[in-house]
Amino acid sequence: MNYKLAKLLDNNNSLNGRWYVYYYYRHPETGQFKRFRKGVSSKLKTKTARRKKADEYIKAINLRLKRGWNPFIDEDIQLTNVTAAIEYAMNLKARTIKQRSEWTYRSVVKHFVAYLKKEGIDKLTIEEINSRIVQKYFDDMLMNEPISKRTYNNRLTPLKTLFELLRKREYIGHNPMLAIDKLRCDEPAISAYTSNELELIRKTLPKHNYELYVITQLIYYCFLRPAEIVRLQYKDILYDASIIVIPGTKSKNKKSQVITIPDHFKLNLKDWDLKQPANHYIFSTNLKPGTREVAPTRIASRWRDYANAVGIGKNIYDFKHTGNGNAFDQGFNARDIQLQNRHSSLDETQKYLNKFRRIPSDRFKEFYNGY
Repeated sequence: MNYKLAKLLDNNNSLNGRWYVYYYYRHPETGQFKRFRKGVSSKLKTKTARRKKADEYIKAINLRLKRGWNPFIDEDIQLTNVTAAIEYAMNLKARTIKQRSEWTYRSVVKHFVAYLKKEGIDKLTIEEINSRIVQKYFDDMLMNEPISKRTYNNRLTPLKTLFELLRKREYIGHNPMLAIDKLRCDEPAISAYTSNELELIRKTLPKHNYELYVITQLIYYCFLRPAEIVRLQYKDILYDASIIVIPGTKSKNKKSQVITIPDHFKLNLKDWDLKQPANHYIFSTNLKPGTREVAPTRIASRWRDYANAVGIGKNIYDFKHTGNGNAFDQGFNARDIQLQNRHSSLDETQKYLNKFRRIPSDRFKEFYNGY
């Protein structure tokens, strides 16, 4: 056998000196065993805490040795500096997510690393980042920053993902972020446009900004998300076939999907010019056709400018809620609505409709009769 399993050297059970976990591995050239050491942090002030940490090290080292790890060939990655380890995880994750998601991840990482530096613990190894440290980070954020519960959760999720990525690659033996609970958020209210508001929009928006009008129609009739709309290219619109093809590279769930273009939608957009290069984005800079993909926030800002001018307080995504509710009120079955929403199940669609309407409709009030 080329190794001797890890053990604890506890300085004769005294807290006055350094504690180490040590193990041996046979040198590939001399054939002699060489001792390797991993220190147990002196910041742990009790024997119980040090023994617990030492047991974690011993378990991780012995597992790696039994799996064939050779310390002469592979560095002890658990000694990697915390900021370097997180940056490695971030760069790895960036290979599998869209650019907008990468920006979000990097923003979260930047905030966390800034906290580590402020506390003077950015020189710790990745293995020394424990649940106590990360809990203090989130407590500090909650107590000292004007953030919402949703922002709190949105910072937690990417860190959980990155630390889990490091755990699977044996940088750490345990993901400390798993000890942090999400905060329970109030269910966001779903609002819909009234018939008077829709009529006002129909009369004024096409003249104000035709591209923005098209976008509202895509959300209302096709239930598209703004992030999907800014990725639409002319080749995705099969107008004569009355379908929009959403490739997996552009959809939220990374699956290719097909959406129906209702006849009324086509009638409303009779002036929509689709005779552009196939690879051009339909809504690029200034929401005009172009070669550059823009951020979905460009849609929201243009909508807010218009909505403020005409006295509408609702946001542009409320067109999706309105479209779903009106489809339901007009008698379309839940299966049709599910398919147009691209929901994975009817249960998901029903939950969405339940949020939209919590009391019976006016139609129920006016037309329900019996004996």
